[in-house]
This record gives sequence, C-alpha cells and structure tokens, in this order.
Amino acid sequence: MYLGKADVNTYDKGAGREFLVSDGKGSYCFSTVIGANTRKAHGLLVKKPGPASAHQVLVSKLEETLFIAGKKYQLSTNRYKDLIYPDGFRYIQEYQASPIPSVLFVIHSALFKKSIFMPCGKGCTVVKYELLASPERVRLEVRPLMAHREVTCADLKRRDFSAEVSEGGVLVSGGDMKTRIFSTDGDWTSKPLWFDRVVYEQEEDCQGPVSEDLWSPGYLQLDMEEGNSVYVVLCSSSQGTMSKGEIGLLEKETLQAAQKLLASVPMEPKTSAVRDLLMASSHLVEDLPGEGTTVYSGYPSMRVTSRETFISLPGLMLSTGRHDGAVRVLDRWLKVTEENDWVVPSDMDGASLRFDGADGGLWLAYGAQKLYEAMENPDSVEGLWERVLKVIDRHRSPIDALDLRMDDRGLLFLDSDSPLRHWMNGQTEGEPVVRRRGYLVEFNSLWYNAIRFAEQLCELLGDQEKASSYAKLGDSCGTAFREVFWNKDGGYLYDWVDPSLPLDAAVRPNQILAISLPSSPLDPVMGRSVLDVCWNELYTTYGLRTLEPKHDKFKGRQEGRMDQRIKAKFRGMAWPWLLGHFITAYLKFNPNRLDIGWIFMRPFNAHMRHGCLGGVAEFFDGIMPYKPHGDVLYAPSLGEILRVLQEDLLNPMGVA
Repeated sequence: MYLGKADVNTYDKGAGREFLVSDGKGSYCFSTVIGANTRKAHGLLVKKPGPASAHQVLVSKLEETLFIAGKKYQLSTNRYKDLIYPDGFRYIQEYQASPIPSVLFVIHSALFKKSIFMPCGKGCTVVKYELLASPERVRLEVRPLMAHREVTCADLKRRDFSAEVSEGGVLVSGGDMKTRIFSTDGDWTSKPLWFDRVVYEQEEDCQGPVSEDLWSPGYLQLDMEEGNSVYVVLCSSSQGTMSKGEIGLLEKETLQAAQKLLASVPMEPKTSAVRDLLMASSHLVEDLPGEGTTVYSGYPSMRVTSRETFISLPGLMLSTGRHDGAVRVLDRWLKVTEENDWVVPSDMDGASLRFDGADGGLWLAYGAQKLYEAMENPDSVEGLWERVLKVIDRHRSPIDALDLRMDDRGLLFLDSDSPLRHWMNGQTEGEPVVRRRGYLVEFNSLWYNAIRFAEQLCELLGDQEKASSYAKLGDSCGTAFREVFWNKDGGYLYDWVDPSLPLDAAVRPNQILAISLPSSPLDPVMGRSVLDVCWNELYTTYGLRTLEPKHDKFKGRQEGRMDQRIKAKFRGMAWPWLLGHFITAYLKFNPNRLDIGWIFMRPFNAHMRHGCLGGVAEFFDGIMPYKPHGDVLYAPSLGEILRVLQEDLLNPMGVA
C-alpha cells in the first residue's frame, strides 16, 4: 500500500485513511495516516490489561515539531470544533504500509521519516524518527498526549494526571493506569499541558460530535543531523528501558515476522492487494496468554463472538494456511461449550459468557466442516470431531436457553421474538428493526448443512448406525425445508415462516446460504432461481442488501437520527460477507465464469485504499454513494473476501 501526495493533500483525504498495527497478544496501534485521531478507539498505544478487561487507550498520539533554520514546522494534525490545527498533513510526501507503516515529511530540502511498529508480544509501540536528508542540523520536539481510559468509555471528562520524569524517560499516572515513555536519545522536559476538545468525527454511534481533552506531561527534545535516528517507546509501567541496539533488533524481528507470514500463505499469486489483505487479517487473530487463539470481530468493536468467529475462520485462517491456529480457535470454543451442556455461547469476554444468539453452534459446525475439508489428515486431531458432533447432536434436543427446538420433520424452530437471537439484531425503543421468528431460513440452511456434515463425521468415526440416522434426518429436513420456505410465485425463499403469523414475502439475503453452503437442500432449478432473485434484487457493488429496494421500509443510506441509522443497518445496508456467499453460489452454477467472479471482487481494490488500509468495512450504503460504515476492519467481511479468493477464484475446485 503506497499513498502519494495527492492521496493525503487535504484533511478529509488523510483522515479518511486509517492504519492498524498489533502485537499479536491483544495490544494495538490504530490511527489515521496523517496522525489525526477521528475515533475514540484511535490511539498509538491501546492495551488489553487482562482477559476480562476492556482495551485501554493509554497514549492517544504524539505531537511532533521540527525547528529548521530558526523556523517552526508542526507535523501533527488535529481536528477541533471550529478548526484544523496544526495542519502538518501538508508536509506529507508519501505513506507506505510495507514493511511497516511509515510517513515521509518533506520540508524544503529536509526529508524526515516516521515509522511505527509493535514488537510481537511486547505490549508496546515503537515510533522511529529518521532524518534522511538535511543540509543542516534540525531540532525535534515530541510531545505525547495521554488519554488513560477504556476504548468504550462514554465519559470523556478530564482525569487527574501526574508524571515523574527520570533519566529513562517519563512515567505517567492517571485514571488508575500507568504508562512509561522513553527514548534512545534526547532530553525530557516537564511542561504539563492540556489539549482541549479534540474532536472525533467518525463516532457514528453517537448523536453529534464527540470531543476529548488530552493531557501531555511535557516533551522530548533532541538535535538531529542527516543520517540520525531515534526511537520513542510507549509501553506499560512494567516495561523497562531498552538500548537502541535492542530496539533495532526488535524492529528487525518485526519485519521478519511480516515476511514470514506472507511467505507461509498458500495463496498465489500474491498481488499487492492480496498482501494487504493478508497483513490486515493478522490483526484480527490474537494468541492471548492463558486464553488460546482468539478471532476478534473487527476494529474498533473488538468483540469475541461465535458467529463472527466461524463466519470468518475459513478465510482468515484456512485460506491463509493457519490450520493449527484454526484448531486452537475451535478447541477454545469447544472447551467452553462442553462446560455449558454443549450449547455454544454467542459472546465471550474473558470468563464472561452470553447466550443471546441462537446460531452460534450452527456457525461452529460450518467452521469445523471447513477445517475438516482443509486438513490432509483430519483424524489426526484426537477427540476434536467427537466434540463437534456433540454440538450438532445438541440441536436435536430442545435448547431452552436459546428458545430453539427441532420439530418432528427435522427443522429448527425459534420460539422467540427477540432480535438478539439472530444476526439481524437491531432494535429501537425496545422494538426489533426486523421481526423474525419461527423457521429462519439461514438457521435451517446451516442446520441442513450441519446434518450432512454430521453424517460424514459419523462415517469417519466408524459409527454407521448414527450415520444412517443423520442421513435419514437430512432427507426429512431437506423435504421440509423446501415445503416451508419455497415461494413458488416469486421463485425465492421466505426469510422466516411462523405458521401462526402471516407470511412475510420481503426479499432478504439470508436465503443465499441455502445455495452457498457445501450442502444445499434445494434442487438446481430452485437454487438458480434463488441466485437470480438475489442478483436482481439485492446485489450491490460491495455486498448484498439486507432488504429489497422496492420494499416500503427500505433505507438505502445510514444517515439521519440514531434510530434511523439503526433501522437502515438491516433494512437496506449492503454486507460484504453476504457477497462472499453470493459469489460462491454464482460460481457453483456458473463454474466457467471466473471472469464474472473477478468483476464482483475488483471494487474492493479501490475500497482498500480508503478507511482501514488493506481492510474491508462491516457494511456499506445500499445505494449511492455506497459509503462504508461500522467496523472499518470487519472479520467476516475480510474473511469472506479471502475465502472466495482462495476457494473459488485463485484455486477453483481445489486444483493445486
């Protein structure tokens, strides 16, 4: 990813492009390429202090100033209520994401480079400054701005801060948090200062602008001449100081780790876009001490949910060759599930579990099936498939905690009006944005697929009697599925059916799973008809809409009051993860039209140069201008793009 002067020569252009780095253990650095923070989740050092703790923004940003020939040049950029000051973005010549994020400032004949990286597992952010060229000595001042709050904090009032300056740097205390900042050169000057009302304009979930006061303990000052460099390290109070040589070694190891990741991925060819996707995917998978391997829902949400984990697992981990990590992810969820009567929780926050969504076990079975298909020797993992089968078996008995039961025909019935039970979970003033209950089409598509997978597992485990039982159940379920969901007049599937309520004939995208999953309950004629309806009524550049445009409740843009934005999310917004399933379904029926598959994918090349660079957003407007919303880097979106690339476009039909 390379950005030139034309890509960052205005505030809106630069602030609309975000970069992300992480340390693989739960800490991250997230900001814009011009250094202006536009979200509460932005920060140069954001740490997760413990398994059950929320992420904390410790260091919000650094303010850099150069003094050249007696003149002052402020390289930072901030947005305040009525102005943008300073406007350091005008000195940026280029931004490069590889091998680590770096910005080149050009001031007359002085070339000044700033790079940022996070050493693996160290929980610290390192900012490197280099004076690449200059006819004379320059002076650099670096002033840290502290936040010391949780990412999700709603109260952004001022906190009490204090700082202790020593030879090794400065130790900042405030808000029951401590941060150490040190450098490999220069002198620290104690000069506390408040930066009032820094505005975060990208907080979509808030009505009106959000602002925060940030505190600075002082600044680092040093003289530099051509060829000089200095490291500034932001870390927790427990981190000791390091020499320049030690930090340089960490920098080298960070670069080698990125190269190793790219080299180990089986996906070919590795175009620049593919490399960007792969690097972005690494930030969504964390190996947490004592917790195992975790998949985050995205940034800035950072949730851990079964649905988003297993939607994205095939792309994030299997398409990128991280099969061992996928086993660890599955094993972690299975351990928790075994402790809860084989019912899969919807959310995990450390030791805290929630059982809101009723489809977690169905998505787990899908993710496990993809892992099974990707492994050369699936029976080499002792006890794993027996436990997966337990999860599938559990759906044959009522799951009261999820209001879910299987009827005598083999279909799953959701006996609840709560939107929290399914993925279209928006609600305003206590009312669901989308009313869905009874037989849900995606639940039963996933369930039919899980039944056929269970049949396969039973054969692997040598239990022919149980395999026959699942085969019979699959036949019954498939017949009932077609009877219940098929809309003969429209040639598509009902989104949900409750025999006690009037039929809802709205065209929604959940039906795409009935033809995209490995096993489909539909015959080819039905499947092709469903595909055509989804293409004609729901397809957009960046995803499938959540509702057909001709419906009277359709909302094509997320705009206006907060309740209107919430409604739009599931009444017209387009979701990229659904587009992934659409492309798979399209290529099932049109295996010789890879050219059309690439046409569906190519718009993301442009999107990845905006928002979170290299990432894919959570959802988009369903009509022009197709603006992205939600998480700027969303695991299911990115995962589905990677899965389709590897399974359907770069390696169709499993051909090596």
